[in-house]
Amino acid sequence: MDINRIISDPGYSFLRQDHYLGERIALLTFGGSISYGLNTPQSDIDIRGIIMPEPSDLLGCGFIREGSQRSNDHYIYGAGGFEQYIDRTTDTTLYVLGKIVGLFYKCNPNTIEMLGCRPEHYAEVSEYGQLLLDNRELFLSKLAYDSFAGYARGQFQRLKNAIGKDNGSNVFRCISLADSIERIQRHLEAECPHYTRGALKMFVTDKNGESVTVNGIPVDAYDVGILFNDTVTEVTVNGKPISDDEVQLCFSLDIDRLPAVEFNIISNEITSCLKEFNKHLGHRNHKKDTYHLNKHAMHLLRLYFMAEDILARGEIITYREKEHDLLMSIKTGEYFNDEQNSLSAEFFDMVNRMDKKLLTAYENSKLPDRPDANKVSRLLTDINMRYLDSCKKTGGI
Repeated sequence: MDINRIISDPGYSFLRQDHYLGERIALLTFGGSISYGLNTPQSDIDIRGIIMPEPSDLLGCGFIREGSQRSNDHYIYGAGGFEQYIDRTTDTTLYVLGKIVGLFYKCNPNTIEMLGCRPEHYAEVSEYGQLLLDNRELFLSKLAYDSFAGYARGQFQRLKNAIGKDNGSNVFRCISLADSIERIQRHLEAECPHYTRGALKMFVTDKNGESVTVNGIPVDAYDVGILFNDTVTEVTVNGKPISDDEVQLCFSLDIDRLPAVEFNIISNEITSCLKEFNKHLGHRNHKKDTYHLNKHAMHLLRLYFMAEDILARGEIITYREKEHDLLMSIKTGEYFNDEQNSLSAEFFDMVNRMDKKLLTAYENSKLPDRPDANKVSRLLTDINMRYLDSCKKTGGI
């Protein structure tokens, strides 16, 4: 599919005419199924891109906008000002440079893929966009494990809920929540010198704090493997069955002389994690049709393949040619049991194996724990300085 032909359509004229776009575009590329090589004739066309900020956003008070601009549905603003341009009619999303670099740094699954597309899937690549592509390795780190695995596990749990595989759902939710909290531990250790991951321990218990057993096996709050079971048949405490609503996640804290500033950071992070978890919990009974269930399942497995490439080989491979046939077979329903209105046990086993494989890739990865902030900062500074110099020469400042 020719991206240049597509964006030349009158429906994409905003790319050339909007005040924030035009010559400020650093690169454009496909998103969604086309970028993954998993599209069908019925697939939507998604365009993703990066734009340079206005010079006033970098040098002045550009973050203060007139009310007319603030009310424009295409413009998305954050704490630092203008961050995204969205055109919902054409499924087009463009990120301002500073915003996208922050997401790249965290190895955000929905954006890091923009750096690993096929060459023919790029358009309007400027000097600044090319610098990002040429330095993509700066953004690769072990943070990919937490970002991809966490996102995939959350998607998996929502997929199970959508197909009704939520027997013993509180057990699944407790493990899922524990996994989310465990993934922020590395961040907390980096932010809080007096805090170590061992200070916070988590347990799945009943209302009296007694350990819970599922299908005859004691539940370990850190064992994400239980998330990939397709059912929970019996939850017990001391051999006696208990109801689902008696299951809870408990914390044990062992922290001595923790500075108040660090305590505030830790409590805010965990509270934020709980709020985000509960927000998704409120939508757990939303049902999808079979087509969207299969599509959801396909993208779930795709996340694991992409994350393994990053952690094991230091590569961003957005176009999934190697796994194309497998992923398309999932998308077209070969792993869906119509009689049970559910995905097959084989699919659940496949996801479980990929989750374990990704953990192994993480443990053996040669990537740094996190990107080198100084190198990323120098790259961003270099791009911005080149951009401002160009604006000065052309009278844009």
